[in-house]
Amino acid sequence: RSLAKMRQVLGLLALTVCCAAAGRLGTTLSPSVPRSAPVGLRSSMRLLRLKGGGEDGGVGVAASMGREDGEAEGGDTREITEVTQKFVTNKVARLESYLSYLQEYQNPMVTRAWPINTNFVGNNETVTDTVFLKSMRAESKGLVYNEWVRAGPRKQTYFAPSEVNVAIVACGGLDPGINIVVREITNTLHYGYNVKRAWGVRFGWRGFYDEAAKDWLELTQETVLHIHKEGGSVLGYSTDQCDVDKVLKVLEERGVNMLFLLGNVDACRDAHAIQMGAVARKMKLSVIMTPKSIENNFPFIDKCIGFDTIVQGAVEAIDKVLLAASSVQNGIGICKLGSGSMCLHAVLASGSADVCLLKAVPFEPRVVFEYISKVVQRKGYCIVVVEDGAGEDHVKKWVAKMVEGTEKRVPCGGSVDECVGKLPSPQYHHPESETKPAPAASTGTKDWGEFAAFDIGQFLKESIIAYFSGLSVPVTVRLSTPEWYIRSMPAMASDRIFCTVVASNVVHSAFAGFMDLVIGRVNQRYVYIPIESVLNPKHKPTITESSRMYNRMIRATGQPSFQRLGQAKLITGRGDVRRAFTPNEQLSELKNRGQ
Repeated sequence: RSLAKMRQVLGLLALTVCCAAAGRLGTTLSPSVPRSAPVGLRSSMRLLRLKGGGEDGGVGVAASMGREDGEAEGGDTREITEVTQKFVTNKVARLESYLSYLQEYQNPMVTRAWPINTNFVGNNETVTDTVFLKSMRAESKGLVYNEWVRAGPRKQTYFAPSEVNVAIVACGGLDPGINIVVREITNTLHYGYNVKRAWGVRFGWRGFYDEAAKDWLELTQETVLHIHKEGGSVLGYSTDQCDVDKVLKVLEERGVNMLFLLGNVDACRDAHAIQMGAVARKMKLSVIMTPKSIENNFPFIDKCIGFDTIVQGAVEAIDKVLLAASSVQNGIGICKLGSGSMCLHAVLASGSADVCLLKAVPFEPRVVFEYISKVVQRKGYCIVVVEDGAGEDHVKKWVAKMVEGTEKRVPCGGSVDECVGKLPSPQYHHPESETKPAPAASTGTKDWGEFAAFDIGQFLKESIIAYFSGLSVPVTVRLSTPEWYIRSMPAMASDRIFCTVVASNVVHSAFAGFMDLVIGRVNQRYVYIPIESVLNPKHKPTITESSRMYNRMIRATGQPSFQRLGQAKLITGRGDVRRAFTPNEQLSELKNRGQ
């Protein structure tokens, strides 16, 4: 055995010398701890022993795996690379930080049968971001990686099951997966921690101060038995704003000590304000957020709950628009979706869109219309996917011209109320009104309401018809706005699994004494993310023309840049850049050529 061991050591030594001579051995840096860490965070140096790191920046497989240094399993000859990376440890706030009298309890699952009584997470266990190795692109950015507290049950808790009183609130609009989260929270409370009191707050924040909505839904195994198969939300929804003082007052009156919220990044601000209010009042309250957003714009995490279902619904909507547009002569289908991320993923998944317009990327409508005409000439139809809120400047100018009477609007089908958007519309009042005189274009007989508005969908529809009328080309334009149909869909299988794991970790985090956090999946592992990190503006995800996802969409649609005439560039699948239009072409020439 000693001789075999000596041979292994000598073999490893020879391999190390060869690798060093070839310049392939990674450099080990000093594991010192920098002192310039942000407040609330600590920076640390972690020595990673990795094996098989590829050129694409993959982390590879951990080399140690309980074996001695240099010892390979089954004669594995893959090289071992030692590297050092800098990580920022994101500490999560705990109840004990302001409640010194807290008593610790043994987790009820400790007494359960195997394997439940062995499935616990260490108190100091963390998970890291994806680490890029041998990547010049990552090195040029000077990436500093994050270290997150790993999600899961702890052996020690800070709540006795008999004292727990839970309230669940779904903030904002509908999203697939809400019912699954509600169901799994209820089941984890009951089967995992023997908690009997859990409530579903009706209609979002309205349930805290609207008398008609204050009758909360009691959550039991019977009430949540089949809700995971249903769409919509068993709790209802509203877009009411949060009144922090009123919410804290109701929570205190009802004895709620765990508040579980489902919402977007804006709802995180309300969650943080409620938690800070509880700290100021010395209330024992743990506020935990579940990421729910069709924009899928939470930083750090892989995705929000229900996003797979949202993309699937958007793909189905695009497919139906395709059928409608391709069934008529010169058909143009417009599908308006609720977020840029939703548009990008749906366009990639469908493979049917010809044009994708986003709020974050400016475009010139005339260039868009010219490109649509080229697509129609080539294919006989064109599919346009547009994000709600895109091209706001163009829509505002269009609406202003109608208010001034310089732009005559000819209705082209569909109700104005079906195109309610985010911009104010021309208000039509009676001519004798003293407070608000009617615009010049008004007939004095129409009032569209204070919040009715033209949006990008209606603008594109009417402008495309006007453009092709100028070319004397008959077209049929169909506008689809399927957002609320998509939002109310039952969650698909992958989202059900994802929502189930997220919801169970919501309960585990609160019992472990954590607070003011978001549950998320990072690098395929479930973690606790401080809400303050989510709200930090420098961490906000953005979509630009240089974003990888946007460039994938460009390659899928083949569309050019729609910035302005003469400089529209087309990025092909081969990676080269080509001009879609020559610099000297003017709009009149393009129209003549189209005729």
